[in-house]
Amino acid sequence: MRPLRLELDGFSTFRERTELDFSGLDLLAFTGATGAGKSTLIDAITFALYGSVARYDNTARVAPVIHQLATQARVRLDFESGGRTYIATRVVRRRTSKSGDSQASTAEARLEVRDGDAESAETTVLAGDVKELNAAVEELLGLDFKQFTRTIVLPQGEFAAFLRDDPANRDKLLQRLLDLGVYERMGQLARAAAKKAANQIEVLAEQRRRHPPLGVEEFQAMTDRLEQVGQVRETVGQAVLQLTELDAELHPLRDRVTAIDQAVARLEATELPDELVGLDKQQRAAETHRVETEGRLTKARTVRDAARQELDDKPDRAELVRVGSQLEQLADARSNLAEYRATAAEVTARLTTLSAEQATIEDALGAAETTVRTARQAADAAGWTAALVKGEPCPVCHRTVEDIPDHDAAEEVDAAEAEHSRLRAEAKTIEKALAKAAGTEQAAADEIERQGERIDLLELQLSAYEGDAEPAAIRAMLEVVEAAELRLREATAAAADLESAVQVATEAERRLEQTMRTMRAGLASHRDSLADLEPPALGHESLIDDYDLLHRWAKDRASELGVERGELAVRGKQVANQRAELVDQIAAATAAVAIQGPTEELPALLAESLTELTTLVAAAEQRRDDDRDLADQIDTLDADRVLHDALGRHLRAGGFSSWLLGEALDNIVAKATVWLLQLSNNQYSLVAGDRNFAIVDHTNADETRDVRTLSGGETFLASLALALALADSIAELAPVDSPRLESMFLDEGFGTLDPGTLDVVAGAIEELASTGRMIGIVTHVGDLAERMPARFEVTKGPAGSSVELIRT
Repeated sequence: MRPLRLELDGFSTFRERTELDFSGLDLLAFTGATGAGKSTLIDAITFALYGSVARYDNTARVAPVIHQLATQARVRLDFESGGRTYIATRVVRRRTSKSGDSQASTAEARLEVRDGDAESAETTVLAGDVKELNAAVEELLGLDFKQFTRTIVLPQGEFAAFLRDDPANRDKLLQRLLDLGVYERMGQLARAAAKKAANQIEVLAEQRRRHPPLGVEEFQAMTDRLEQVGQVRETVGQAVLQLTELDAELHPLRDRVTAIDQAVARLEATELPDELVGLDKQQRAAETHRVETEGRLTKARTVRDAARQELDDKPDRAELVRVGSQLEQLADARSNLAEYRATAAEVTARLTTLSAEQATIEDALGAAETTVRTARQAADAAGWTAALVKGEPCPVCHRTVEDIPDHDAAEEVDAAEAEHSRLRAEAKTIEKALAKAAGTEQAAADEIERQGERIDLLELQLSAYEGDAEPAAIRAMLEVVEAAELRLREATAAAADLESAVQVATEAERRLEQTMRTMRAGLASHRDSLADLEPPALGHESLIDDYDLLHRWAKDRASELGVERGELAVRGKQVANQRAELVDQIAAATAAVAIQGPTEELPALLAESLTELTTLVAAAEQRRDDDRDLADQIDTLDADRVLHDALGRHLRAGGFSSWLLGEALDNIVAKATVWLLQLSNNQYSLVAGDRNFAIVDHTNADETRDVRTLSGGETFLASLALALALADSIAELAPVDSPRLESMFLDEGFGTLDPGTLDVVAGAIEELASTGRMIGIVTHVGDLAERMPARFEVTKGPAGSSVELIRT
């Protein structure tokens, strides 16, 4: 959650409408006199989201947020979460009860989401009352009110709450921030999946028991019977067909003799026309001319196809152009890579120099701090000289004062502090230069990587080209391809000319064919009159050949019919003998499979038996396949059951998620210790035993102390270190889609810190803000506020509090 804009009207000390714009602010301070309303701004953020103020004894109270001279309080917070902009608005109004007491209640509570840019933004209402708003905010941010005031907005009196919190509450907060509940949900799903698989296995096993497959011997007997019946059916079917043919042949023998005599008379009437010879010669000449022209066309097409093949054998023009372009890009990328490498080398050298300068100035800064302390001690000693009286006892050592020493260390203190300030400013200058150089170095490294990736990609793309990937070779090959394209165009044009010539020759031949077609029609008519005698097909190119073919066929056919007439008697006897043999074959075949009946009905009886057997075999095969499928399904489901059962056991509560919670807490403690050592000048470390926090005092023999024994200032440092570590660790450990801690507001006593510690604290806050989070502090310390790049100065007047944004 990152605030964008806060609007108050009649809220607490802010009677008039007041607006705070947080856009572009990463590090800011709220400053002003005590009671001006600095903490009220932090309260307003919390109230807009959760409808509660942490500083009130009862978080359900809303009446105190209304200004004494106002009838209602309105607060609106625009904030960003998960890349989207939301608007939370609450309005609290006064009301008078029946007893006359002044009370207040929430009159309006609304949460909206705004999508799109400022000009075309569309706003959708997500929650329209207090209950819906509270639930929506808690789901959106992933935190309830108590957890929110321990991680994002830390109000007065609640700063050390996470440090001193009960381990169970702390674990609950970390579980929610890290979304550890996802592992328990995964375990539940895995156990449910294992149970479901076991149920499915039982159902499938029952199916196998109810429908066992047919035995091997029984199945084999059935398939053998099917094969035998099929063979008999094929034999009987052929035999019955032959019987039918023989019976059909015996009856028409007498009619056939009469038909032969009539056919021979018609065959003898076939003659060849005399005028056909001249037309046939003209047609052959026209055909020869067309064939020659077509031959030249074929050669032209061959040349054209060869030119096309030659072009096809050459590399693709588009690929050559692509390779040429990639070669140019590769040369450019290699040049860029060399330039960025040179830049990186220069910046690395600069970083080395700056690092050395930083080490030197840090040593000098440490010496200057020692000088300041020594000068201040001398100044303190000089203060005692005013109490000394010559001849009187010294109030410190009780010895008689003989001489009053002359101490004047004020100038030394000023000089030492001035030198310390100068060195600190110089150290900051070097630090900024280091940061800038590091950024340049990283940018150069990124470019080196990008150019390297670009070179690798281009080289990979070029490696797919099988030819010579050199610029000169590519240009030469392009010239060869263009020459081949020219030859193809010329060959295509020549082939087109010959195609036109073929069309002309074909038209001349067509006209002659029209004349021949008329005569051919007469021949076809005569042939049709002989159709019952099965004359030959007339399909010769020459009509004379067709006439000659039909004439010769007529003579041959008449001769054949004469021979056939003599063979009819012999054939009749042969057919009778064949029929008797077929009847015997059919009887023997059907007896083998125990199927009897009239000869003409046997094929149908055999077909019926074959269909029945085929159905039975198919059903048996299907039952066997189904049983194998069920067995395979059971094996697969059992493997899934074992896997999900193991996963469910590992992810039970107190297992993996508990271990992960401990690891997360150790990570937070380790980071907090780094911060605390820095903030306490290496005096304190933070440890966690049984998930309770404790302090290790390194200046007292590494004594471990309960955090409740710390002073107010020490508690502040430990709480700040823990808050910084929590924000940093959650960003690292939380799942990708978990709500991010994108802001932090600290409302606690920075005034209890000495200058040195305050400087370290300020540096830590500045460093935290550099990670992209918004950091806001409430402070009375002027030096700390002035170090912030932006501050909201709160002023309280007769009409209420007001705020002014000051940027430095």
